Amino acid sequence: MQFIDKLNQATDNKYDFLRISKLNLDVGANSLSVVCLLPQNISEEQFSEKDKQIIEEFCRSQVPQSFALKIAFVKNIINKEAISKQVFNFISLKYQTVLSQMDASLTDVRIDDGNKIAIDVYVFSTAEHFCENSGFKEKLAKHIFNQNCVEKVSVNIKVNKRIDAEKLLELRDNVKYVDSGEIDIVGNYHYVVGKDITRKPRYIEKYKKEMEGICVCGTVSELKRINIIDKNSPDRKIKKVLFKFVISDTTGSMDCLYFAKVRKPKKGETESSTCMDLLKDGDDAVILGNYRLSDFSGKNELLITKLALCKINYEGLAKRREDIKNANKIKIFQTPKVYDVDMNETLLDMLGHCDYIMNNKFVVFDLETTGLSTESDDVIEIGAVKMEGGKIVEYYNTLVDPKRHIPDQASEVNHIYDEDVKNSPYIEDIFGFFAQYCKGYILVAHNGNGFDFKIIRRLADSFGYPLNNVMVDSLTEARNVLPSLRRHSLESLCNHYGIINQNAHRAYEDAEATAKVFVKLMDDKFRAQ
Repeated sequence: MQFIDKLNQATDNKYDFLRISKLNLDVGANSLSVVCLLPQNISEEQFSEKDKQIIEEFCRSQVPQSFALKIAFVKNIINKEAISKQVFNFISLKYQTVLSQMDASLTDVRIDDGNKIAIDVYVFSTAEHFCENSGFKEKLAKHIFNQNCVEKVSVNIKVNKRIDAEKLLELRDNVKYVDSGEIDIVGNYHYVVGKDITRKPRYIEKYKKEMEGICVCGTVSELKRINIIDKNSPDRKIKKVLFKFVISDTTGSMDCLYFAKVRKPKKGETESSTCMDLLKDGDDAVILGNYRLSDFSGKNELLITKLALCKINYEGLAKRREDIKNANKIKIFQTPKVYDVDMNETLLDMLGHCDYIMNNKFVVFDLETTGLSTESDDVIEIGAVKMEGGKIVEYYNTLVDPKRHIPDQASEVNHIYDEDVKNSPYIEDIFGFFAQYCKGYILVAHNGNGFDFKIIRRLADSFGYPLNNVMVDSLTEARNVLPSLRRHSLESLCNHYGIINQNAHRAYEDAEATAKVFVKLMDDKFRAQ
């Protein structure tokens, strides 16, 4: 239960207008510091010295008598600019996906009657569904409510009409690459304090203000171990051990603190030990903790909640930062193109009288990737054709920079190499457009259930895009329609139907061939019924 909830429970919600701006419990220094926010227009009658005393007594009851207590009462001045910063900080910390799909400059904050806040967050249309249905609005409203003495906070999601998914269709020159600020870790974590650090560590330079729940990674130096003696113990036993050190990642450094519990000596040991005894200068460590201003040092310190040993790829980090620093190269964004009428002639000749094909709209697509894993491999090419009224009306094809080396085994199959994708957009640059491009269409892919559908669902979940399309796997259909055919690969089906695939294992050509095969399959399927 949060501190403020305990206070409200103990005082029958008499002080439900109160907010806690800062709460710092320092076990090592035996102190508790609390900063309470009061409504701007509250009077002495509504909140008197006696009320302050009641709250101070409650705070005192939450810690041992030996603890020093510092408590301050500050009037909360509601400020639009400050609330806008609170909104941005919350989204950047908790919702990186939304951050990449919003225009922070359009965020609108309105204050009504001095105690009601309404916030309009402007996002791309492709992120609207996620923001409305994921709990994002409610969590943001609760966060702002807890930061300000107000009666109500409401959050509205607005679609940014000026900068929308349509913008991704424009050709853009001289696009500078933006560093995501994530540290490259080699191998697995070896947990020392806590477990399950799921947040990706970011550059230390990214954190310049107090912030809860940050994750950083770097090399340990200036490690000090300070024993805290139990003064009430007759033999002056060590109660806890304070570990202080500096962590650096080439972008900046942080002072870190952890109070470790002392373990009882094991059989044969003479000294007590702690979980942090494994840590030494020169170790790489990933840390989850709270970045706060210390009352003693006067500067921000990272209070550790979880820590694991790891190995940082500093060489790769330096190269990436240098590449990004020097990058000012053209990214080539492809636009959908009208399908040549002459290309449709053989397709039209194939059609019988299949109402399913004639009455529905399809996007038939294919992906080329860095490997065969649907969980970890990356897209390097997307090819798609649109079918309406039994005709291919449009096609779309783009290479994708996977931000890593394309394995030789993959290049041998699809003939796509690192040099080919170096000026191509990243998947996050164009997936929003692709999701919008497919909206309202039935998606078709060969072996889609086993591969392509799994990948686009993974990407849709990762980027927060709704993907509610009906999906049809032409491989599954082929096995049902042509059970006597020995093989049902795209190549075998093309041979069966006399369809020429001029450049197999390239995304666009495979998508075009799949579309033609799919028309014939559906024609056979529904003619047989």
